[in-house]
Amino acid sequence: MYLYGFSMFAWIDKVVRCEWSDFWFSEGDLLKSGEDYFLVLWKNIAFEEQYKSIFPASRRLSLVYSWLLSKKTLTLLHWMVGEYYTVYRNVMKYFLSEDVGQLLSREIKKKKWAKKWQTLYVYPDLWSMSMMVDESVSKESWTILLSSSDSQNKKDKSFWEIKTGNIGTIITTHAELFQDFAKLEKIVFVDPHKWYYANQQDPRYKTPDVVAKLAEIWGISVEIW
Repeated sequence: MYLYGFSMFAWIDKVVRCEWSDFWFSEGDLLKSGEDYFLVLWKNIAFEEQYKSIFPASRRLSLVYSWLLSKKTLTLLHWMVGEYYTVYRNVMKYFLSEDVGQLLSREIKKKKWAKKWQTLYVYPDLWSMSMMVDESVSKESWTILLSSSDSQNKKDKSFWEIKTGNIGTIITTHAELFQDFAKLEKIVFVDPHKWYYANQQDPRYKTPDVVAKLAEIWGISVEIW
């Protein structure tokens, strides 16, 4: 069983192997040991042969949050690491804040309503999104607009809104498409040949490939605009 430690390093990454025989947690669970948080990556990870660090048997783990990330979201995370030959610490930042304690403090305790399905609109940049999205749409209570320039407070709150299904329409630039969707039904991909979709930092992912993988995981269609 492999764990991702948000505040610790193990070799060049933040992944350790836990060899307890009575490990009863599930994939995607958030655990805590002392002041350190750990995400359960589960039994199989990308490039697992390079992760030799063992989680100390003397440290106690307790469950903080069940399924902080869903199985589908974890599948995309593992694929990103393997596909782009990188490490988990370079990919995790797109899915979860490194300050998990702060993220938990912003959890939505009450659902406004749960949208039956969710639609993801992916734009190449903030300018294109602002020019093409009608202002009235952005004000709808079931719609959210996201970009990399958003504050961490907004990103944390958006994580919970999307995860709980309070938001039905997610309009975003490519950097914020890595959400823990509740019920993703459709992806609308705008101008897929724009050069903005090629990430320039590690992981050097190509957004069209990520969108295609996301659609494959959810078994849904991609509409090209």
